[in-house]
Amino acid sequence: MIFASDLDQTLIYSARSKGEIDLEDMVPVELYEGRFISYMTKPAIEKLSRLQSMMRFVPVTTRIPAQYNRIFGIKEEFKPSYAIVSNGGTVLSGGEVDQEWQDIVRAAVKEGCAANEEIRNLFDGIASPEWVKSADLCDELFYSIVVDREKLPLDALNGLQAELARHGWSYSLQGQKIYLVPEHVSKGAAIQYVKERLDSSFVYAAGDSLLDESLLLAADFAISPSHGELGRTYDRHSHIQFTTSRGARASEELLDRIMEHEAAAGRMDPHQDE
Repeated sequence: MIFASDLDQTLIYSARSKGEIDLEDMVPVELYEGRFISYMTKPAIEKLSRLQSMMRFVPVTTRIPAQYNRIFGIKEEFKPSYAIVSNGGTVLSGGEVDQEWQDIVRAAVKEGCAANEEIRNLFDGIASPEWVKSADLCDELFYSIVVDREKLPLDALNGLQAELARHGWSYSLQGQKIYLVPEHVSKGAAIQYVKERLDSSFVYAAGDSLLDESLLLAADFAISPSHGELGRTYDRHSHIQFTTSRGARASEELLDRIMEHEAAAGRMDPHQDE
């Protein structure tokens, strides 16, 4: 079995996104430029450790490898054998790039999606320094664009989204970032690859954003924090459950619900070691 989970605002939280819980009650998990910037709750760490003893934990993130490697609380404490980064564009096996998946993804993008230069030109056609703070091509695959959300030209962005779809790309707005991603770069496709590599028959998955939707749809059991982009998009979903908790407490709830599901399947006792 596999537990495949998004990280930011699903398992790990910034001081801004953590919700009502006090920062003093959380554990730092990411260090950047000499300061801690991401945290997990103590119960979430304990529950994830317990869950990892029952199944393979596979972190899944839109972060590029260097950004993922900063999260010492995941990479060093849980030591996952596989990690999916760059929104599914790269799979890490034992910390190294899985070249087979690398070749598969890049060939599919080249054949089925418009070139990133063409997409950048489309975006530049509506972009303005008034609301674009920075724009980066990540892992030579997708764009991460930091914006002033209050000043976004929503009508122009809606038109861009439709145009991107015709070019084989997708659009996602998360917090203060816009992501422009080729359709062949997906977390769902990557978890299917890892599932085959691990010869796994069942996948649990968690994630908060529309970029996580393909991951959740590829899973046998899917759950999403209610505070995320998916929770704002769907009142209900035929395949995805939503937490009642918001902020960092949602991470504890989704881990509990996965363990409860496993217990109902007769594979573990939800109150073991408590």
